[in-house]
Amino acid sequence: MRNTAVVEFAAYRQYEATRAEANNAMMGLLAGAKLAAHMLKLTEGSQRLLPEVFPQVEHIERVNLTSEAARAILVDADSHLGAMSVPYALALHEDFLKTCLELLEVAGKCARNTARDSKLATQHGLIETATGRAFSPDSLIQLSTIRVMRNCVIHEGGRVSGALVNKLGSWTTQIEAAWEKVAGTSPRGLQVGDPVTFGHGELVLTLAVTKRLAREANGMLLGAIPKAQWADLVIDDMIASTKNAMKRSDVARRAQGLARHHYSAVGLDEQDILNAIARRT
Repeated sequence: MRNTAVVEFAAYRQYEATRAEANNAMMGLLAGAKLAAHMLKLTEGSQRLLPEVFPQVEHIERVNLTSEAARAILVDADSHLGAMSVPYALALHEDFLKTCLELLEVAGKCARNTARDSKLATQHGLIETATGRAFSPDSLIQLSTIRVMRNCVIHEGGRVSGALVNKLGSWTTQIEAAWEKVAGTSPRGLQVGDPVTFGHGELVLTLAVTKRLAREANGMLLGAIPKAQWADLVIDDMIASTKNAMKRSDVARRAQGLARHHYSAVGLDEQDILNAIARRT
């Protein structure tokens, strides 16, 4: 799918903001771990415990280790933070896709409760069926692989499962090259029982592929949801951001301004907005 038009409806803006916030937090934690490891080199060789060396640091008593032991943990922080961060990024993506499916339900494009009963493993296919459009196949395979890797961490004690080996076996050389270009390494040689690790590269890949697929989902909604529903979303958006929005004398002007600013890809005109206001009053 190559449609680059994006409708900046409220849920999409929230997803993008939360994703960016999570990205900054994750990268900040990774950088902080490296900075802390570098700083602890200054106390290398000391047998004093961290609470003795840095008594003013909050919660330091919970890290009752020598500088050398703590530094060893921090040097390997990528895998620990990745194991926590990748599932979080996938959860944010799953929640956004539920919202997309809810909008398609309202549009009559899929059955009632489709969104409620959906899981990340099925959501992209449900959206494709509802809209008659297709996600980028390589991006779907990348996300599916990340999802199975997450399942190994959560359900398989961090070890490679047969499902992951089968998934990797379906990769093309193109998919492997694209993965390695972003993540820096390829998991294709993993065997059942090997450890599954999420490092900085896998986290960057997860954030990139979820952003790409969310943008594609947005474009698929654009062609599947009728203008009247988009206009209703403009009014919902305005009510959520403006106190007593529907009681203001300039309600139509404000709604039209919001539509131009965030919903320009839909092509709503003045009458679309006036009709939406009338439906709400």
